[in-house]
Amino acid sequence: MLTKGFHENLRNELFAAVFLVCLPLGNGSAHAAPQAISNDKELSVALKNAKTSDDHRRIAAYYEEKAQKLQQKEKEEQDLADYFATHPSMYGKIYPTPYQNHKGLADYYHRAAGIALQKAKEHQHAAESLSPASD
Repeated sequence: MLTKGFHENLRNELFAAVFLVCLPLGNGSAHAAPQAISNDKELSVALKNAKTSDDHRRIAAYYEEKAQKLQQKEKEEQDLADYFATHPSMYGKIYPTPYQNHKGLADYYHRAAGIALQKAKEHQHAAESLSPASD
């Protein structure tokens, strides 16, 4: 009888101890890192309020992700342009040709990705300049 009560108390105390130890971990992780920027509206707010190196790193990460998406679109359009370049007679005499349309889009995405990468570099540089010097 005494053993049963002892084990029950021990189990309750162990649960309480584990719960109290884990509680701060749950709250801390929600506020530890700022959320990623997911759209142009959030980007606009982030650009206006960027003060710390972490702020600039978030912005740089957004631009890097955007550049990757644009590079993927560029590749898809270039693949289509290459396909249409090898099959010009299939589409008659329409202007602009499907090749020209897809080649133009591939070039556009290439330029846009380059701009996004440049902005990412600028914000990464700003983040590094705001970081304390390492020993």
